[in-house]
Amino acid sequence: MKLNYKLYSVCLFLLMTFCGCDSFLEETPKGSINDTYAQTEKGAEAELLSLYQINTELLEQWFMVGELGNDLMAYGGNVRDYWKGLITYTDTYMIDNSSNEGLWKWLYVALSTINTSINSINAADFHSESKRSELLSEAHALRAFYLHQIVEIYGPAAYYAEMPITSPEEIGGTQPGIAAFYKRILADLEIADQSLKAPSEVRSSNFGRMDQGIAKAIRMRVLMSLAAYDETLIGEVGMQNKKHCYEEAVRVATELKNDYGYKLESDFSRIFSPDNTENSEIIWSIQYGNTTFDAQNNFIHRYWVSQVNRSVRSYSKTINGLQAHSVFYGREYRAVMPTYYFIHVFNKYDKRRDATFISGYCRTDDWNELPDFSDTLLIRALDVLPQEVKSAYEDRGIICDDVADIYDIETGAVLNNSNVRSCANNVTKWLDSSRSTAKQEYAYKDAILIRLGEVYVTLAEAYTRLGRKDEAAQVIMELRQRALMPGHEEALTVNPEDIDISFILDEGARELGGELFRWQMLKRALDKDAFCQWIKEKNPDTNPENGVNGIGIKPYHINRPVPLSTINSYKVLNIEFKQNEGYAQ
Repeated sequence: MKLNYKLYSVCLFLLMTFCGCDSFLEETPKGSINDTYAQTEKGAEAELLSLYQINTELLEQWFMVGELGNDLMAYGGNVRDYWKGLITYTDTYMIDNSSNEGLWKWLYVALSTINTSINSINAADFHSESKRSELLSEAHALRAFYLHQIVEIYGPAAYYAEMPITSPEEIGGTQPGIAAFYKRILADLEIADQSLKAPSEVRSSNFGRMDQGIAKAIRMRVLMSLAAYDETLIGEVGMQNKKHCYEEAVRVATELKNDYGYKLESDFSRIFSPDNTENSEIIWSIQYGNTTFDAQNNFIHRYWVSQVNRSVRSYSKTINGLQAHSVFYGREYRAVMPTYYFIHVFNKYDKRRDATFISGYCRTDDWNELPDFSDTLLIRALDVLPQEVKSAYEDRGIICDDVADIYDIETGAVLNNSNVRSCANNVTKWLDSSRSTAKQEYAYKDAILIRLGEVYVTLAEAYTRLGRKDEAAQVIMELRQRALMPGHEEALTVNPEDIDISFILDEGARELGGELFRWQMLKRALDKDAFCQWIKEKNPDTNPENGVNGIGIKPYHINRPVPLSTINSYKVLNIEFKQNEGYAQ
């Protein structure tokens, strides 16, 4: 049963707080709920539960700002300039960007709300101290999650606060650096461990609400991110060294894998099916409502959808029997497309490839109904096909494009031919075939934040860092069992000598590509120079040598910029607030 947070939307009072302090000053600060009610058990819990609705507001910003410019996402044929600027690393668009502003705003709305919630829980009258402890553990786990997102996205320039802001006079330019964040994150996770319920006690009635398993998964990510910093900082926050971080990550990931009842789905595609949103592989997901009256819906399903009723080789003609939009193949939007690396990283005998990309399109005379799967009209092959194979398909009335019609397969760059970026392979993971109509832009499918597949990849990554390559290879082979094609098992065999960080990043792309937090995986796995070089090589849209209009990715881009609106708002208050190094101050 889904977590029901809609009743608590009254708590969303902080929308103006981090939109910019100038707009804050135009408002009379108000509490999210009546102070008297907040100091009751029900009121304190209501305030806490409002955080889950804030996550629905964060999702699109996480995707567009947190992921654009990684190694897997090129820009599509209908991309907006401010999204394209994030992919081409055009600093002016990155700094003055409504999506970046939205991500900053909602992360700090979440942080201020959770700080308020912790105060309310501590002050409220409870019928039992055990209930207070449960809610405090939940609140501190959520704060650890938000603080980790803030510091990994915005780095040293991130704003830090442990108390809610209730008036303009309390706004300060607190930028204490990365160590302060990690000290608080680790302390919060210790409190979270004290009283959170086990997943088995939560998921049947409140799927998506914080539990022990989710908090462990957050800790796993935190440890892996922390290990990327220098030994001095690691020691400052209370860990011994990098090795200690990786050993603890192995311990936590192993517990998640073995002790909490999570199971890998046997069919990879079923993880993402809209009729299977509470499956045993999902550790944490954002819950969406099922009516248009809900405060927010999931719009990400549309961003990967190309024009499926046209061939890249004869774009001016629509394909009879295929629709630009359909309930099954998606609402055409063409914002982003897969890089050649994303497609090419898969072995053709890896079942995850066909579960990640659509390569065949069947007749959809009625765009609101399922296709006729017996009548294929368009193939977008994930490999280079010989001309005789293409001709054989076309003799049967099937139009056939392949990757060489979209990409320069030597460099990986998207071809400059007109309309190529409108004819890419669709990525399936966000598609929602439960939408009522083909052009419907809102959807209700829950969004996965953490799943067991990530735990396997992270465990292998930690083993690799510790030099335990035998164990890393074993974990990857366990994960790959569902990806094996009968008769071709050897094609996916992994040996210890295959294991290095590049292999782990490739496996992360195969398992988790197109979801969330790829950018953060790259950041923790690579130093800033290697991070820059990896992305330039895998995503030519980030490299000005390939003719993109932006300046291209630079080492300082490992941190996102503070939004211009925030910098300007602090100027209004005569408060110094520093931009991240490299960006215009």
